[in-house]
Amino acid sequence: MICCTLIAALLGMLAWPVRRWAGNRASPLAWRLNATAADLPAGRFSLAARRRSIGFAVEGMRDLFRYEHNAWIHLGAAAIVATLGTLLRVTANDWRWLILSIALVWAAEAGNTAVEQLCDLVHPGRHPVVKRVKDLAAGGVLICALAAMLIGAATLLPYLHRLAPVLGVIHWTGSH
Repeated sequence: MICCTLIAALLGMLAWPVRRWAGNRASPLAWRLNATAADLPAGRFSLAARRRSIGFAVEGMRDLFRYEHNAWIHLGAAAIVATLGTLLRVTANDWRWLILSIALVWAAEAGNTAVEQLCDLVHPGRHPVVKRVKDLAAGGVLICALAAMLIGAATLLPYLHRLAPVLGVIHWTGSH
């Protein structure tokens, strides 16, 4: 995959002067239906544009957690991890791993949802390629969720192990 990306980047760099020389001024929004000049980015930084951009991102997160059932599961798991981390007094170093894991799963779920929505828009009916694309995106979420579970277990189990004698849990050593 890295090779393909590098080849595409090199071809793009080689084609840029040709496009520039030919006067091709294709809109960066050409993929959008009914794109107008008003939709084009202004090209200058503005706080108002950044504020609008953040607003769009917050709206996307709101939609993710409002309509996506799997996001609810991830939200519940994150709440459990946050509660356990607080009760077990997890260190700042360990919180970094837990927060990163939670964010990774949510980002993967958002990407998966975006892919599914786009596939449904482009091809509303059943199609084997659309199924494969959706399955691959869902597989990405599963990979992230499994990695988050492993990171959560590696992070929280030592804390739970230290708490076992306090709770009166018998420590199994494997010998009699």
